[in-house]
Amino acid sequence: MKNEIIFNLIKVHQRIEDACKIAGRNPADVQLLLATKTVPAEKIRIAIQAGETLMGENKMQELRDKDYELKNLPVERHFIGHLQTNKVKDVLKYVTCIQSLDRLSLADELHKQLKNQNRTFRCFCSGQYFLRRK
Repeated sequence: MKNEIIFNLIKVHQRIEDACKIAGRNPADVQLLLATKTVPAEKIRIAIQAGETLMGENKMQELRDKDYELKNLPVERHFIGHLQTNKVKDVLKYVTCIQSLDRLSLADELHKQLKNQNRTFRCFCSGQYFLRRK
């Protein structure tokens, strides 16, 4: 299992380097985010030990459970799926970025929680919803 994971990571990084070469980009400017949805912690641990540092989860419970199982490893977590407004406070405990800000009510709750914690936060907005609003 370990060799297969490492082999696959090497192949993905080679494809990134090849694509960057074609596009005239520096591969060091590209980050690989591993979507770890339903992936067991032991497999994620292998990827982290192989040098991967960016993981994405889309379920609060998995995020919490994997954070506990991998708590001493150097990994940055992003939330990558649909986020319910009532889960914002919990998600903020575990992630450094939300990649799925898709509605105003979620943005409002995120702003409220971050203001209470006196902190800022990175997020990616889905323009489709916000463009339709007047």
